[in-house]
Amino acid sequence: MFIKKIIPILSLFALINTMCLLFMENVLYFNYYFIVVVNTMLFFMAIYGYVRFLKMDKNNPNAMIRSVMLGTLLKLGVFAIAALIYAKTQETKVGIPTLSVCMGIYLLYSWLEIRWATKKN
Repeated sequence: MFIKKIIPILSLFALINTMCLLFMENVLYFNYYFIVVVNTMLFFMAIYGYVRFLKMDKNNPNAMIRSVMLGTLLKLGVFAIAALIYAKTQETKVGIPTLSVCMGIYLLYSWLEIRWATKKN
């Protein structure tokens, strides 16, 4: 059951990493290493959010909303901190296109987490 529910996240993770590996040499204005790192962090945080969602009381709607909001806020906070740390420690610039792609990936993971929470079992 756990693996069946994780298939959309695994598919998204594999698709994004495959796209980064395929287009790494062709397009110069994206920092693909940063995108892969952010994708990996968001993948593990989505798995953590799903495990947290499995342990909560599903009869309490307030707990469900708090869980989804906490997961979304946690992902956004980690994403922002990682971007700031990377920008300060690396010599190269991250760039707006790279951050925009990472924000889109964040939105996809958040959408999947909300879909988990609202789906009837």
